Amino acid sequence: MSALDADNDRGIDEIDLRIINALQLAPRSTWLSLAGPLELDAATLARRWNRLSESSLAWVTVTPGPQVLAGIVTAIIEIDCSPALLDAISSHLTGLAHAVTIEASTGRADLLVTAGTADLASMSRFISEEVATIDGVLGTRTSIITRWFTEGGRWRLNALAPSEKGVLTTSENRTAVRARPTGISEQDRKVLTMLAYDGRTPMKDLADAIGISPAACKRQIDRLTSSGLVALRCEFARPLAGLPVLATLWCHVEPELLDTAGRVLSRAPEVRNCFAVVGADNLVVQLWLHSPAELDAFEIRLRQEFPGLHVGERSIVLYLRKLLGHVLDQNGRRTSTIAPDVWLPSRIDSPGHR
Repeated sequence: MSALDADNDRGIDEIDLRIINALQLAPRSTWLSLAGPLELDAATLARRWNRLSESSLAWVTVTPGPQVLAGIVTAIIEIDCSPALLDAISSHLTGLAHAVTIEASTGRADLLVTAGTADLASMSRFISEEVATIDGVLGTRTSIITRWFTEGGRWRLNALAPSEKGVLTTSENRTAVRARPTGISEQDRKVLTMLAYDGRTPMKDLADAIGISPAACKRQIDRLTSSGLVALRCEFARPLAGLPVLATLWCHVEPELLDTAGRVLSRAPEVRNCFAVVGADNLVVQLWLHSPAELDAFEIRLRQEFPGLHVGERSIVLYLRKLLGHVLDQNGRRTSTIAPDVWLPSRIDSPGHR
């Protein structure tokens, strides 16, 4: 094994986690600006990030902001599969741009798919014509998400001291100008697709790809991020960083307590997603954990905080196949990217589809 191969195989260490945490707070910051807060020289930061990126251990990507989530339809689709065809069904789903996240689960469904479409009619077509018709799909149950209290792009590591986080957050927001929300244009979609593959793509490369000046491209990205339409997030191979467990709790709480429960739970450090849904269960909570045993402790805290909350179903993800458009291997490394595009017409609607 070469020295480079050995370097790539060592996984994610504590210094790497500090770099990832910094990029969660300031995704497109230069290594020079991060050197002071992280107390490492810029060359070391660049070298370590290049190793993480080239080894598919970490990446910066785009994530929907509150303005987009409020304007589209999102759903969590439970899929029952023929056991012999589970892997084939999962592989088929990974190629669908509307299937944003795909989880093989221990719970009442074999697969959980988080999907996004432009409207309810598009969601209906996606489920009935693109999901239910896959060979081996035995049944589906859909829960429409009515409110996002928090989503994966806002989840943070705790690898930095509060003072370090404060410096990075202040630096990132220093020049931010709040823009009024607008729609997503075709040009915006081109930029977002490129950022989905690599959120740290140099501004000149982005500008050249879409045929505008770097200054205009920067204004475009600033508008998209400052208006709450999108954000950038740093993802990493969690199983190789000590966070191998993703758990889901399907909960029911009285409607008058739903907003309070969602807002409080969204602040818990373990919580990746927390959203309200239509159904017998009206609140779904997803958690990043170090071990399955931590799920019991979290549920005890949950019931102490909200005695009226009932957990109807709990499950653990056996294999996170796709995360926000990124196809993962069993160790959480990114193997490919299917850029999410919720505005994309379904295959049934696409010109030339037969």
